[in-house]
Amino acid sequence: MKHYDCYPKIDENDYLHWYVYEKISQQIVAEFFFEDDAQEYCQFLEKGGAFAGFTPAFILQRVPVLDINQNFQAEFA
Repeated sequence: MKHYDCYPKIDENDYLHWYVYEKISQQIVAEFFFEDDAQEYCQFLEKGGAFAGFTPAFILQRVPVLDINQNFQAEFA
């Protein structure tokens, strides 16, 4: 593929993951458990399904999700 590659990698828990790697930005843009899903997503991206081969880094940052239940229970207990 021109802009994207799919490759397998085993994580620290010995699970196999498939990663979609964007060559131009040198970033992993997606992660899948199944090769077919990763290949399908690669094809989608190659056909212009996203950022034409250069995904901005801020799009890929993950926002931490806070669990507010403990604070809520402490406040109203």
